[in-house]
Amino acid sequence: MLGLLLPVTAIANITVHGEVARIYPSGNAVHFKLKNDQCGNTGQYYYFMLGTEVEKAWYALLLAAANTGKPVRVSIPVCPTTSYVQVNYIYQDY
Repeated sequence: MLGLLLPVTAIANITVHGEVARIYPSGNAVHFKLKNDQCGNTGQYYYFMLGTEVEKAWYALLLAAANTGKPVRVSIPVCPTTSYVQVNYIYQDY
């Protein structure tokens, strides 16, 4: 049964990439937008919580990418439409 669920969840995730357009921390969350990502400019934000060391590293990665103009890649469950979308993970290719 578990073997049948894994491929479905892998298909459900989307990886978008782009340069950082805006970052704003609010409470324990970091919200951000990307320029020209595959989901289009819907006016909605991606976000993640600052609860772990990995999430703090994501925040540092976003800040560095914004300062250098380098794109990041973000795994999300769906493209944002009417609400913010929590990210699965963030990474950057060099």
